[in-house]
Amino acid sequence: MATPPSEYAMSRTPHFQQLRMASGSDNLQGCFHLLFTQQYAEIDGLINELCEKRDDLVRKIERMEKLVEEGEGFCVFHDCGYMGLEFMKESLEIDKKVLAALTGLLDVACEGRREKGRHVSRFE
Repeated sequence: MATPPSEYAMSRTPHFQQLRMASGSDNLQGCFHLLFTQQYAEIDGLINELCEKRDDLVRKIERMEKLVEEGEGFCVFHDCGYMGLEFMKESLEIDKKVLAALTGLLDVACEGRREKGRHVSRFE
């Protein structure tokens, strides 16, 4: 076990001192392990939330595509229906862009989780 930090070290490294107290260890390995474990858990939770949002959006897009397909059979014969159909198509395109962005964000988050997993395993 390392020697306790001096008052000088404590005043110059307040964030590490806070991490040290949270981990309950003067050992840097324990401090880093806690830090990376917490980060891994946060990213994992974010990925779970993003997956739920993505799945909900996919279902919404599928429903909207069916509405558009169905509406093309009769909405074009009504002034209000034609405008509504065009707006649904515009909304559908925006939702598809959001889905693409969400998928890209998920890819980045998964990459971050792999990296944090590597960091955690290094300090175990």
